[in-house]
Parts: sequence; C-alpha cells; structure tokens
Amino acid sequence: MKYNKQYIEHSNKKIWEILNDNKEYDDWTQICFSMQDAVQAAADAFGCSSDEEIHKLYCFIREMAYKEINNLRKFDITFKKKKG
Repeated sequence: MKYNKQYIEHSNKKIWEILNDNKEYDDWTQICFSMQDAVQAAADAFGCSSDEEIHKLYCFIREMAYKEINNLRKFDITFKKKKG
C-alpha cells in the first residue's frame, strides 16, 4: 500500500514528538494505559490474524512489558495485597 507523503511525514513527526517527550499533549501522553488497552489498540490497528501479525504483536507485548518494568524500577514502590 502506498501512503501519502504528507501523511507519513506528519505521522512520523507525531511519533517522534511522543517518543522524545518533546511536546505536551494536554497530558494525554502521560496517562497510564493498561497492558490490555495497549495490546487491544495495537491488535485493532495492526491486526492479529496472520503468523506475521501475531509475531509482531507478541514482540510489542514483550517490549512494552520490558519498558514498564524498567520504568517501575526507577521508583521506590512497595506492592501489597488489599485486605478483605
């Protein structure tokens, strides 16, 4: 599929603004998404039917989990079960 050059340039710019945290987007980039929401969004956007799509989606899940674990290690957080 061939994409419009302006669309690709605009999309690439947005992606890198988010990845490099260059610009505020009314704090929507700071919202913590659940793993389920993120994986569902990726599956909706990119598919998960073919072997290649399944492989890429699973790579996305692994990478997201790795990044999230590294982010959590930056904080002094203690998790405990709720009583009751």
